[in-house]
Amino acid sequence: MKNKVFGYVRVSTKEQNEGRQIKAIQDYCNNTKIEIEERDILVDKQSGKDFNREKYQMLKQMVRTGDIVIIKELDRLGRNKAEIKKEIEWFKTNDIVLRILDIPTTLMDLRQYDSGMAKAMMDMINNVLIEVLGTIAEEERNKIKKRQAEGIEVAKAKGKHLGRPKTEFPSEWEEYYIKWKSEEITATSMMEQLGLKRNTFYRLVKKYEDGK
Repeated sequence: MKNKVFGYVRVSTKEQNEGRQIKAIQDYCNNTKIEIEERDILVDKQSGKDFNREKYQMLKQMVRTGDIVIIKELDRLGRNKAEIKKEIEWFKTNDIVLRILDIPTTLMDLRQYDSGMAKAMMDMINNVLIEVLGTIAEEERNKIKKRQAEGIEVAKAKGKHLGRPKTEFPSEWEEYYIKWKSEEITATSMMEQLGLKRNTFYRLVKKYEDGK
């Protein structure tokens, strides 16, 4: 049976566009004459804090020995360094080739080496790169969490100081407002998530920002 090729894509929220990652995977396959079907590119729209993701777990059920999994960037796999290394080890143990486009050494076909110095050196290089990039991914996730927490605290402090009546605002208003202002979500998405009509939404925005 011919080995299959899969792609894995992850974006953090439903509003983010996965097209850039899909195109990168498809371009790589076209350039290297690798056949991949669009249906075999699995997409999760979920945080990378852990690996309890529907499509990722589905991918692990689908792959077989000798198959290839292509990911655009290491942090698309996850943002927890220890968990990233654990998952990569799972792929190695099951003899599944993991190709990460921002780690060029993973794109080399090591199956031509049965053993010896060449394979050992490539494994060592990949391990170092994964260690470095995994650390960066984890630090970035921590920064995002810190910024979100600080933003919420600032918003809460501002509301308290100005004596703004909170009952008029949806309970998750501040969290979604911060995401909207940082362009993580659109105004339309925020309205849908909070169940607000357009006029009500912009009235609340003005009231919130004016501190009235």
